[in-house]
Amino acid sequence: MTIRVTFFILFIFFDIYHVSATDYGIIGFGLSLYQDLCCQACHDSLSSLYLTCTTFENSDDTSMDMSMSSDMAMEIMTSDECYATNIPWLQTMAYCIQQNCDADGYSAEKQAKCFSTQAVAGAPKPTFQDSLPATAPTDELSEDALWLNVTSLVNSNTYYATHGTEKEFARSEYIHTRYSLIKYFRVMLYLIVIGICVGTGILAQARSIFPRFQKQMNYSTLWAKLQQHIFLPSLLGSRHLEPLPGNVGYLPGRILSIFIGIYIALNVVLSSVSFRTFFPNTFFAAPQFELCEYVGNRTGTLSLVNMSISTLFAGRNNILINLTGWGQSTFITLHRWTARVAVLQAVVHSICYTVAYFEPGSGGAAAYVAKIAEPFYWWGIIATVALSLVIAFASLPLRIKFYEVFVITHIILIILALVGCWYHLVPHFGSVFGYQVWLYIAFAFWSADRLARLVRVAYYNHLGNSRAIVEAIPNCDIMQVSVFPRVPWDFGPGQHTFLYVPELGRFWESHPFSIAGWRRQEHPQSTSVSTHDVVAEGEGVNETVSMARESGSQTNLTAGKQQTMVQHQSQTQTRASVHFLIRPHSGMTSALRRRLLSSPSSSSMETSIYIEGPYAGHRATLQPLLIADTIVCLVGGIGITNALGFIQEYTHDRKLDGEREGHESSERTSRSRIMKKATRFILAWSAKEMALIEFVRSKFLAQDIDGGLDTIDTIEQSFWCTGSSSTAADAAAQEGDSININDTSKELPRSKVSETMIMMGRMDIAAVIKSSVEKGQQTAILVCGPGRMADEATREVVMCVKNGFRVDLVEESFAW
Repeated sequence: MTIRVTFFILFIFFDIYHVSATDYGIIGFGLSLYQDLCCQACHDSLSSLYLTCTTFENSDDTSMDMSMSSDMAMEIMTSDECYATNIPWLQTMAYCIQQNCDADGYSAEKQAKCFSTQAVAGAPKPTFQDSLPATAPTDELSEDALWLNVTSLVNSNTYYATHGTEKEFARSEYIHTRYSLIKYFRVMLYLIVIGICVGTGILAQARSIFPRFQKQMNYSTLWAKLQQHIFLPSLLGSRHLEPLPGNVGYLPGRILSIFIGIYIALNVVLSSVSFRTFFPNTFFAAPQFELCEYVGNRTGTLSLVNMSISTLFAGRNNILINLTGWGQSTFITLHRWTARVAVLQAVVHSICYTVAYFEPGSGGAAAYVAKIAEPFYWWGIIATVALSLVIAFASLPLRIKFYEVFVITHIILIILALVGCWYHLVPHFGSVFGYQVWLYIAFAFWSADRLARLVRVAYYNHLGNSRAIVEAIPNCDIMQVSVFPRVPWDFGPGQHTFLYVPELGRFWESHPFSIAGWRRQEHPQSTSVSTHDVVAEGEGVNETVSMARESGSQTNLTAGKQQTMVQHQSQTQTRASVHFLIRPHSGMTSALRRRLLSSPSSSSMETSIYIEGPYAGHRATLQPLLIADTIVCLVGGIGITNALGFIQEYTHDRKLDGEREGHESSERTSRSRIMKKATRFILAWSAKEMALIEFVRSKFLAQDIDGGLDTIDTIEQSFWCTGSSSTAADAAAQEGDSININDTSKELPRSKVSETMIMMGRMDIAAVIKSSVEKGQQTAILVCGPGRMADEATREVVMCVKNGFRVDLVEESFAW
């Protein structure tokens, strides 16, 4: 939290500096476009005319053709010195400014200032008063005039067209900016101060800080109705975390879908309204071209805004996670949708500028080909194509099957798109329109998040690496990784951290893993330990020497390895440790398992690991637990890693409650308890590997009583094994039990450490939830499992709320 806040504040100062600095900002906020419009119109109505001091250079023909038929072959220049000394120019400009700016209400002082800027390029002499003609000119320039040889009146039609064109263009640019800011603040500050997201953020903070407020709200009939119809259900049907058919993607929950729908509608409206054309127009050959340009500029600006918002939402160190209580998966969903809107607007921007050249009188294909040859234009095309490929390569099937390839191509294409946008805007427009500010904001969000990641890695690893022990869990492909961080942190439930394993040769790769258990740093003489201390470190040196045996392996470490492990244990016995259960997929985790299997013992090895974390576990996210009387963990497969942290926290709290009967314990003064009201904790876990179930029960769900292991009596435990009966029987036989696989009860024998039965087959989620809720009691359902399981649990929670039970739901998504 501290790191996120620090980098967010630094970004705010950085952004304010750039917006307020000279020549920086956006139109209307730091930059002005045609702020002295009457002066600008006078200048632009006359600036194309030749003066007697204008120079013409032509290497092929040095003669000056008064008809100017060979203009395109000449280099024509009217210098600042020429303007400042040419009497017809000075007097015509001065009289035009006086006549037209008087009508617009400009003071004499302001007229003098804009004359200095527009007529003599800021020079102090000659002044506005000195340049006014003694007598008013009577001759008006013709519309097709080429020369300004005498003091004249500006052609009224030319002035009208120029003034109207620039006024409408400026109005259009101001509206682009205002609509961008409206949308930007409705997404950023809307999340914090106003609207649905702001309400969610403030409500989450209030519920976590004031449990009584949350309790009163849960008794409200209105809140129950909102939960039933808005906050809990899926958008359509019951599918939410389970991918849509064909793995085309995920369907956001109803409340999130409503926000996304509002956001998309807002973008459509802001991209479509407040357009006008002006005729006669000095910028555009046809009204259609003018309209295409305005729509193109609007969608281009909004695309840049959405890109910066999408960059913020993608960050691991996004401070909005802390403020709103929404999880990383929610912001990743928002990241995807804001990115899709940004890409669609970029495509519309490109189409508008393409169509514009094929409108009548706009030059057609020849003009378009000439424009494409300009660097700023083809850099824009590169940026649009790169953004389109980002969306194409981010499809769910590709993310699932080729995740590492997806990450690398995603980063490369985004960098290419941002670089393309920069070269599309800055060299061509400079800082005149302020378009580059939105890019700087995106750069700031991206660089701040990356820098925060490096700071986390450096801080929590003390500029070194943390040692870790990787163990294979027998009879399944899951590994236990025990990390001894160089800097202990305030461990807590619901947290995850990113792990880097540089010894695999992929120093850039990191993946998030839920923290399954931890041990805080203690002095050797300390006797107040967690119920999981036996899990974290073992009872002594001898047990740690045989870590592979301890997890069920039949292979012992070599004598030399044993000595190394004994020495390591003597050094780390009192150090903090954190534990993970990892199921290998492709990429880093698969390489780690291969390295483990190729190690001398093939069941245990030491390695170096860098930690980036912790993330998540915020009170705003876990606020339903603060007032819960009953907590139910519905877990599927490796999702047990998320539940184990809550189990450790709950059992530790109950133990501390017993120790506090006569005095107040000083332990845990740094973090408030989040399950202090709960009196009942239920774990319902379904997994396909019997070996994993037995390992977790003996290592994480057992306590030492009189020299033997027994279940933690404060936890109600139920287990289902969804693997084949023969596999389960083999696993049980290796534990020394026997099983009749034809037993119609489909229950496996009692575990050595528990009287709890393990049932074969699929968990009846509806039955588990219905048996856990009680009238008059507040129940919190924590779900961490496959998408189908989570969606089924959500559906049952909605039914419970409909039936009058007070139930909250906390989802921990498997997929980002």
